[in-house]
Amino acid sequence: MARLPHTVLLLALTSLASSRLVADFLNNNGCPQFFLKTAQGHVTPPVLRNPHHLICQRYMGQDRFATLYDTRNKIPTYSAYLYVPHVHLVRANQWWTEPDLTEHNQAQYSDYQGSGKERGHLYPAYQNNNNVQMDATFTLTNAAPQDDKFNKAWFHNVERKLAQQITKCTNQVYIITGVVPSNADFIKNKVNVPSYFWTAYCCLDNNYRLVASGGYIASWNGQIQLQSKSILDLEKDLASHYHIGAFPVFGGLCYGVGLSGGVNYTQY
Repeated sequence: MARLPHTVLLLALTSLASSRLVADFLNNNGCPQFFLKTAQGHVTPPVLRNPHHLICQRYMGQDRFATLYDTRNKIPTYSAYLYVPHVHLVRANQWWTEPDLTEHNQAQYSDYQGSGKERGHLYPAYQNNNNVQMDATFTLTNAAPQDDKFNKAWFHNVERKLAQQITKCTNQVYIITGVVPSNADFIKNKVNVPSYFWTAYCCLDNNYRLVASGGYIASWNGQIQLQSKSILDLEKDLASHYHIGAFPVFGGLCYGVGLSGGVNYTQY
């Protein structure tokens, strides 16, 4: 069977996607289920306003995750999702765009072609157990440019390792993965190449008591520079990198001993 051109595939996949721009992740029209649930309700990281948009990433009739999208830099600031155990799945590798954002306000497939950069998932395709959920992660609003070796090192040392570690937590695990835009590194003078990739997880029991938490932050200078962090230390780093007073990833909660352990890692 002949393969369809990428433009046709993008159009076909966009017709399946009905992601929604929302005013608030936590209101009745939002998608609060992807953010930490506390006794007082759900909490989100800071929602940086203009030029950011809040997206409930809806695919095949169901909200799959949430993304705060930076239309100036054409990359997500973070994606929030729920952990599910990994199951081996065949990746379609067919990317789609956000139907409610103009082409001018988001990255396009053509921006990455010939750039030498990979489309680095924030919500990983790897951390899924069914094909529909995995396919939903292949929106360009869930991706940021990443060196090929950085992409591989992030996968092996963070995405896969975290999925193995979190199996120790039998309750719901909330994960938020984000990037910090660089000052002046862009592909095709359009899409920002982030300075940092980061991720954080929090697991509470049914009584909202902390079971496990932790995070990672990484940069790239020809080799991955990776650190495992407590939530509190990660928040301090992010507040500095985002140039804001505070960046409470989980609403000022989830402070405690994590599962991530040391910082031994493999270069690629």
